[in-house]
Amino acid sequence: MPLAPLLALLNNIVEIRLDAIQFVVDMRRPVAMKADGIGIWQNILEFVVKLAVIANAFLIAFTSDIIPQIFYRYRHHGTSGLEGYVNYTLAHLPSGCNYSIAHVPSGQCSYRGYRDVHGDHTEYYYELLVIRLAFVVVFEHFVFAIAGLIDLMVPDIPRSLYLKIKREEYLSQQALVEVEHEDEMMKD
Repeated sequence: MPLAPLLALLNNIVEIRLDAIQFVVDMRRPVAMKADGIGIWQNILEFVVKLAVIANAFLIAFTSDIIPQIFYRYRHHGTSGLEGYVNYTLAHLPSGCNYSIAHVPSGQCSYRGYRDVHGDHTEYYYELLVIRLAFVVVFEHFVFAIAGLIDLMVPDIPRSLYLKIKREEYLSQQALVEVEHEDEMMKD
């Protein structure tokens, strides 16, 4: 009879027993301790939330066409539609450029941007930039105000849990009073 399988079986039995002892004795779950909150993680999560709100405000302000369309509407047409908006947002290549693109005559190539014929930003670009930055500030203040109101309106501990905690405290105080009263009677 070969000896290797028997030794392997013996090794596995001993290893299983040693692992069981290690799990039961050495690797016990630590005793739970009461904590007031989640500690430093609260500050980290609040920072991440604020960073996310600001990042979203910048994304809305600088990647969407909502703000430029509203600004165009009020600057050029009062409260009417967006007639001519697309042409207004396009800049034309300077006349000195010699780009040749198939089927496009020279000098008629347009790209998205608020630039004049020399390639410099127009006054409209800077006005729009200020409005976008103001939107970022207003948006993040609005979101933080709403979050603050929700934080004030929603209690940290639900009322039913608060009542259960108070009842448990009351019952534990009553039990202590009874024990002290019994101790005093035994002394007498």
